[in-house]
Amino acid sequence: MAPDAGAPVEGPVLALRDIEKHYDSGEVSVLALAGVSLEVPRGQFVAIVGASGSGKSTMMNVIGCLDRPTAGTYLLAGFDVSALDTDQRAVVRSELIGFVFQGFNLLPRTTALENVEMPLAYLGVPSDERRERATRSLELVGLGERLHNTPSQLSGGQQQRVAIARALVTNPEVLLADEPTGNLDSRTTDEVLAMLQWLNRERGLTIVMVTHESDVAHCASRIITMRDGLIISDEAVAEPRRAQAPAGAEPWKVDRAGAELSPIDPSVKPAPGGLAWFMAFRLALRSLVRAKLRASLTALGILIGIAAVVTTNALGVGAQEKMKAQMTTLGVNLLVVMPAGMRSGGVRSAQGTGVSLTDDDAEAIAREVPTVGAVAPVVGASVQVVSGESNVSTRATGTTAAYFAVRSWAAASGALWSDEEVSTGAAACAIGETVRQGLFGSADPVGRELRVGAMPCTVVAVLARKGQSGLGQDNDDTVVMPISTFRAGINRMPNSQVNSIMVTARGPDMVRRAQDGITALLRQRHRIRPGAEDNFGVSNLSDLTSAFNEQTAIVSALLMVVASISLLVGGIGVMNIMLVSVTERTREIGIRLAIGARGRDILAQFLIEATTLAAIGGVAGLGVGVVASLLIGRLTDFSVGFSPDIAAVSMGVSGGIGVIFGFFPARSAARLDPIVALRRE
Repeated sequence: MAPDAGAPVEGPVLALRDIEKHYDSGEVSVLALAGVSLEVPRGQFVAIVGASGSGKSTMMNVIGCLDRPTAGTYLLAGFDVSALDTDQRAVVRSELIGFVFQGFNLLPRTTALENVEMPLAYLGVPSDERRERATRSLELVGLGERLHNTPSQLSGGQQQRVAIARALVTNPEVLLADEPTGNLDSRTTDEVLAMLQWLNRERGLTIVMVTHESDVAHCASRIITMRDGLIISDEAVAEPRRAQAPAGAEPWKVDRAGAELSPIDPSVKPAPGGLAWFMAFRLALRSLVRAKLRASLTALGILIGIAAVVTTNALGVGAQEKMKAQMTTLGVNLLVVMPAGMRSGGVRSAQGTGVSLTDDDAEAIAREVPTVGAVAPVVGASVQVVSGESNVSTRATGTTAAYFAVRSWAAASGALWSDEEVSTGAAACAIGETVRQGLFGSADPVGRELRVGAMPCTVVAVLARKGQSGLGQDNDDTVVMPISTFRAGINRMPNSQVNSIMVTARGPDMVRRAQDGITALLRQRHRIRPGAEDNFGVSNLSDLTSAFNEQTAIVSALLMVVASISLLVGGIGVMNIMLVSVTERTREIGIRLAIGARGRDILAQFLIEATTLAAIGGVAGLGVGVVASLLIGRLTDFSVGFSPDIAAVSMGVSGGIGVIFGFFPARSAARLDPIVALRRE
């Protein structure tokens, strides 16, 4: 039941032997208790009296395990508790001692039932049993009809009875009453004293009461008088004054056998006890609701930071997805073979300006590189295309039928020309959507004649819309015709030379192997010596995509850093509000510590409060970020995308902010001395 202090022994419930207590005040040591010895048998009602500074409050603090003696031995219910550490003394307070304070020390805006439940929560008692025991305890003091009233809805006497019920709920060995009637009028004073006498007489409860009023002290069966840290008299009261509660103010005297409190079964509470996480979460929410405006402004800082992070991420992901989609318009698993730039005077011009590739190279690649699929040689030129009175400037492309497979390009209307048209040099062409609109408007041009440069041509197909490529080109602004037709009527290149060769690998995992195979084959065909520079280049469009994604990631990272600054500011706001909260709630912390809370319970409560506050800001920020991203996408036609991990990351970051920035205030609260905290107004 109690901490590891050895097995209990028979004897008085309280035994103080040569107890001394020194307080250091600067360079001066104040002796508050000067070797006090005292024994209190079970079932006795003891009053401790004395003038201010006599040491009675210090002795009460030692008896209540709120303070540790400098010297001497203190046995409580047979356990030596004089040398216990802070947490062990908290367990003793929660299991063996019940406190009744002068100022009631009930938590405001908290019901009577919840106030009485509190010591059981710190013992780790399950919620159902906790509620049942608290109800029975309130019934025992005649407040069974006031379970859900807050302290502001109760009279002074009723509040003190709630405090007594809270002290009784753990079925303690001893009830400590520190000036229990100090804030009550004479009528209510008699009511409370009559209850204490009844609990002592009818229930056999050991009571130690500190008071400075003689008539109150004479309600006890024993009076101990202190002066200058010593007991100067210890006398039995032959005929204690019987306090008389006003008629109708003694509801506890009704037969309440059903409200009898039995000892807590240690087998049903988790060792070593402690505040349940759900209870701590409820306490955190309640505290935040009490300061709604302040909590909302603090959460706003987290909200802005998380929203900025989510929006930045969405725009970055959207840009990458858009780039990937645009690159896909060029073809799937695409490789482009280009001639190297011409060299003049030691200076190399841009890639593609040379003339090193031919139709034979394309045929060799298709024949000898097993990892490639379709291969299409390409020649091109800028031309004027005329139909009737309409004309457009566009790019004409001469190629083979494999070009449509390489570019994954289908016909929106009509039928694409085939290799048969290539071999016969047919004057057939397929036009893009941009050219169709420029020449024919919304009309279907299939079967219509047009002139490409000086060469007449029949439109056999309109190509499906592809839109803009990742390189900024309009894919649909084109005319595609057989390479033989192009060479015959538009641009005759010598020796079957081509501007480029477009190749698809057989699969995404074969792109690199196909690139290496093409390079090796062309070096052999072009008789390039080992170590010499290639007169061609093989471009992998996935490399271009990766390079773009890397640049996008860098920009996104920089924007993330800027967004994270607001998260830092929000975290500082969380720390500030928690420090203020600890200062404002110091007395509440003292109450919790006095009735059995351990430092780690207070730490958990305030840490959960900070984390909850940050998490609320994080959830709201996630929602705002998603909405903002969608609005930006709609208003600017900018592509947005959401990473599946962004929600988890956002919540993790906001929760981490709560833990990191809430830890210092929570630790400050956990380290408060219960005596100092209780005295804070």
